Amino acid sequence: MSYQITDFFLAVFLSAMGETLEEVRLGEGEVFVFAPSDTISAHVEAYRNDTAQVNPKVFARHIMQLRQQIAQAKERSADAPHVIR
Repeated sequence: MSYQITDFFLAVFLSAMGETLEEVRLGEGEVFVFAPSDTISAHVEAYRNDTAQVNPKVFARHIMQLRQQIAQAKERSADAPHVIR
């Protein structure tokens, strides 16, 4: 079962930690869908408990990559929901 979240920075963190982002659903907000993994629950728990550690350069790079993916999808159509794969 996939893991779906709406928290942008959690999505960035999970991506930076090597979790696989399967798709981004756009509509009124973004929904980030990650592939199931053995480590995703531990990463989410660390993020929510403020114990997560990630290289700041890697985190910054993943912020920019995810923002770029969202912007490209929004440019394709301003009013229809999209999926980025």
